[in-house]
Amino acid sequence: MPYRGNIAEHDIEPYMDSFGCVVSEELSFSTPKGNESSPISRRDFLVGTGISLTALMMRVSWAGTDETNPLKVGFIFPDQGPLAQEARSMVAGFDFFLKEKRAHSLEILKKDSGPNDEKTLEALAELLVNNKVHFLVGPPSLNGSEKTIHGLSGGTAILFVTNPSVRLVAGEMCQPAIFRVRPNTYQSSQPLAPWALKNIGARAFITGEDDVQGNEEADYFAYVFERSGGTFADRIMFQSGSGRAKNVLDGIEKSRPDFVFASLRQKATSVFLKALRGVSSNSKLPVIGPESLTAFPGTLTTLGKTSLGVRTLSTMKDPQDFTSRLKQELGIDIAYAERAAEGYDMAHIIYQAAHAIPEDKNDPTKLAKFIEEITIEGPRGTIRFDRNHEPVVDMAVQEWHPSGRSFERRVLEQLGPSRSLDFGCGEVGFPKRPETETKEEEVIWDDQSD
Repeated sequence: MPYRGNIAEHDIEPYMDSFGCVVSEELSFSTPKGNESSPISRRDFLVGTGISLTALMMRVSWAGTDETNPLKVGFIFPDQGPLAQEARSMVAGFDFFLKEKRAHSLEILKKDSGPNDEKTLEALAELLVNNKVHFLVGPPSLNGSEKTIHGLSGGTAILFVTNPSVRLVAGEMCQPAIFRVRPNTYQSSQPLAPWALKNIGARAFITGEDDVQGNEEADYFAYVFERSGGTFADRIMFQSGSGRAKNVLDGIEKSRPDFVFASLRQKATSVFLKALRGVSSNSKLPVIGPESLTAFPGTLTTLGKTSLGVRTLSTMKDPQDFTSRLKQELGIDIAYAERAAEGYDMAHIIYQAAHAIPEDKNDPTKLAKFIEEITIEGPRGTIRFDRNHEPVVDMAVQEWHPSGRSFERRVLEQLGPSRSLDFGCGEVGFPKRPETETKEEEVIWDDQSD
């Protein structure tokens, strides 16, 4: 029988295997081969899964009727690979909310996307057609997110995107039934620019991972920093394990910037900061970046004392209290508090929708309308959505200091709600351009100084 209610385990493999739904044995799916990173069209999705949705629906045996089935949530997450720990953290946060609220009215179905998203289309087809889910939580990778969005086009479920690239929700790949509770790459970096100019210096060295997320975060920080009056010593992006990483250290040594903006994540953060601090002249050089730079507790624990002098943005109100309560409730440790908070907030939104409009759970248009107007309070404070379905979330500048065997978090400044720009959705995705869009030249977060 499908599992209902709680879903998080320290190892999520067992609960994945325990899910089931009555599916015709005739059904089989095949994932398209070739370049997995290439954009996939709606037609390719149907062909790649080996069967049309109409034919599938005629060959599925359903477990109950719409009146008797609970609201269904489908997860497409990797069980293995570089993003598996992020996925587990989100699942744990989702489960934490359900346990806190004693919410057992949701049916949760988990499918493996594969470490390189090779199973994403197969999982999507099964969740949409066999399981007929009302909500989907997409893979954390860009490739998996793009596949899911193309495959969902014209579908019957609400999708929560968990990758931060701006093209997916506020950008050209937006759709009316897609939401994101995670700050996008614009929100994750640009509020730091005027803060750094005011509090650190006017000359920045920019670096980060040479991929879509790293370059987007670097681009938006640079854009706002220059508009605010800053200048650049240099910009060198690199890939983990490449010889170009040494070029970054050499560039910093030669250019003598006031600070470094680093768009880094996971293992790349530790490698870079330890190498940077190993050069005596850079031992106290200020480093700033998105929350991933000192992600609590996983990345921060790996960094140890090399985290000194690193300031990042943060959406969390009290990550230590949140992870402590989660562990007390679930009995597990998580690697990424911010991603767990994202899962918690998604569960909160879905739970409210399930109870507010249960009769409309099969109508994605009505579900989307309800979510558009929702406001929730959670571990990241107040969350609401703009007209492009991006989150409006409070940001703060934080710094971590080693304290015994743990860390002390210091909030340096509260920046207020951070909003996204319209990156094309108003012109492409929705019938009308949002009336309350954020213009490119207006202030990019609420000024609370008055």
